[in-house]
Amino acid sequence: MRNSIASLSLTVMLSVVPIPVSAETVADFFRGKTITSVVPFGPGGGYGIYNQIMARHLGRFIPGNPTIVAQYMPGAGGITASNYMFNVAKRDGLVMSMVSDSVALASVIDADKIRYKVNEFIWIGAIERVNNVTAVRADAGIKKLDDLKEKSVVLGGSGPGSPTSLLPALMRWLKNYNIKTVEGYEGINPMFAAMDRNEIAGMTVSWTIFKTLKKEWFEKGYAIPIVQFGSKKEKDLPSIPLALDIAQTPEQKSVARFLASNVDVGRSFIFPPGVAEDRVAAVRSAFDKMVQDSEFRAEITKAGFDLSPATGKEVQAAVAQATRLDERMIKIIQSAIASGK
Repeated sequence: MRNSIASLSLTVMLSVVPIPVSAETVADFFRGKTITSVVPFGPGGGYGIYNQIMARHLGRFIPGNPTIVAQYMPGAGGITASNYMFNVAKRDGLVMSMVSDSVALASVIDADKIRYKVNEFIWIGAIERVNNVTAVRADAGIKKLDDLKEKSVVLGGSGPGSPTSLLPALMRWLKNYNIKTVEGYEGINPMFAAMDRNEIAGMTVSWTIFKTLKKEWFEKGYAIPIVQFGSKKEKDLPSIPLALDIAQTPEQKSVARFLASNVDVGRSFIFPPGVAEDRVAAVRSAFDKMVQDSEFRAEITKAGFDLSPATGKEVQAAVAQATRLDERMIKIIQSAIASGK
């Protein structure tokens, strides 16, 4: 009898044990949601255009097909947006960001302004990786880089963490070229307008952006490229010197090589630290599918951009390599840029 009662009690207890609810899938999480994509510069420039094209396509490949909208957050050459992503942005997978291609450089050079750890960002992938180029108005009297030994030029800059400011500082340090940088422009469109007004004579931006947004400047001879920043020359700029080639001493070459590492970052997207691994994996996979998609590639090509994509893991590894510096090298780099400002 006792055994029968015990058996009955056990049966009743088992019958009221709740059945576990299946865990929320990535598709369940993203379905009906909106992902905010932070843009580190103002609308209308290269970063804004890349982001707009991405936003129209990436959601098609993410499980649950979320909508993606832009939030513009210019400031300090991209540092403002990166600081926000590391310290303020929610870590649920619903906030992503483009980053300035100098995000790794700034973490070393402008360490006092940085509130992020670049190697703790989660890299989603890069759409394009291309050299930055300094170009000047033809009427500035600068036909080639060495003309800056005798003549001076004023370039535009968007802030201390941007290549528009960092790369001219490198040139001043390498050969004491007569370059002055006027900072404070919130993106490339204000700098383009300033060049048209002859408020500045030139600027340093991605070669793709120059070719896409101001192609006629180079076709008509209005502007002239004088130096490029990367580890190898762009195919259509074979006669334009690399900053890396101008460096003479081992110390100079090390600094120039570090500053060329921004090419490996390129037009990349990140998550803040702490986003769930399954959501990261899903968005990385979606990004990799997007950059191979015929509709996306057609729109990128129509906009005049080139595609040289990289996976999130590839960019993550490149950033780790670029910032693997000892204290001595960090001090040399900081000193070089500081003396060039």
